[in-house]
Amino acid sequence: MKLKCKAPARIDLAGGTLDLWPLHLFFENTATINCAIDQYAEVELEAGNESKAGDTPAIALESEDRGVKHAFRSYGELLESFQGGHRATALSPALWLHARAVRHFFAFWRRSAPLTVRTRCASPAGAGLGGSSALNVALCMALRKLTLANYSDEEIIAVARDLETTVIEVPAGVQDYWSALFGGVQAIHFEAGRTHRKVFEGRAPFLQDHLILCDSGQSRNSGINNWAVYKGFIDGDKTVRGAFARIVKATCRVEEALERRSFEKLSEGIREEWEARRTLAPAIATDAMLAVIRKAEERGALAAKVCGAGGGGCFLLVAPAEKKKAIADSLSKDGVNVIPFRIAEEGCLVDSSGA
Repeated sequence: MKLKCKAPARIDLAGGTLDLWPLHLFFENTATINCAIDQYAEVELEAGNESKAGDTPAIALESEDRGVKHAFRSYGELLESFQGGHRATALSPALWLHARAVRHFFAFWRRSAPLTVRTRCASPAGAGLGGSSALNVALCMALRKLTLANYSDEEIIAVARDLETTVIEVPAGVQDYWSALFGGVQAIHFEAGRTHRKVFEGRAPFLQDHLILCDSGQSRNSGINNWAVYKGFIDGDKTVRGAFARIVKATCRVEEALERRSFEKLSEGIREEWEARRTLAPAIATDAMLAVIRKAEERGALAAKVCGAGGGGCFLLVAPAEKKKAIADSLSKDGVNVIPFRIAEEGCLVDSSGA
């Protein structure tokens, strides 16, 4: 049996970190807003026949874009490899999530057939585009199909969150999984006991007309430490709590902008979110990123923000539609890596035609 699966990365527009429970419970009308983009994480699964297993490694894991692979002689060896914690294994950190996902879904499969898991991710590690989370969703959806695990789509979000938490060893947010699973432009709203998705139909052209995505070319180093911020909030740090209150208001403005297709409110909301986030983490933007943002603003951009945790990776510029191309072209001439993108209207897709 062969399966292929792909899931889109995302651009986070506003409200990041509020998707960490229980931060959103301390405010009214909290949401995280993002849009899925055509930077895909891809997974290929190939399961052999039990009778032909022979000397073939029972589980082979490979990350093509990271250039690492590992083979386990048996499922038992994979299970034993985690007894001392994944940091104690010889397995590359780039494959920890792969191994955790296979380990989890093996409980539903219970076969001794050889299994090959091969992945690639268009969004590089540390880009701030949620590529690892898209990969996580693609892995879980492909393994659900293979093993016939009885999870709903929304339950897959919880599985992906919990698997990632065991790998990064701090609480994981959920916004990336929603965009990877469903695609499109969305606000993920958080209420007591419920998380739900508000979809902005037909907003892809509006965002594509106004957003410029740039890659700093710098590996993410520091930026915002979600765990430190999370702990500061819970400990009652007034600066942290004040910054989050501003982020909630800015996110409401971005949501209103999408409802009305208002460029003015979009630029205002993203600018306000960016200013509040810099209060939380002054190192969220490197000097080189700030220099590019200043150049873009001199040429007509009205707002900017880093993607994800920052400290490197990608960042976003917001510009009037009539100035977007000129700004992007001038930055490219200056040597900035401007990433062309389209909104991914569809989320995770599983192709079992090779089954």
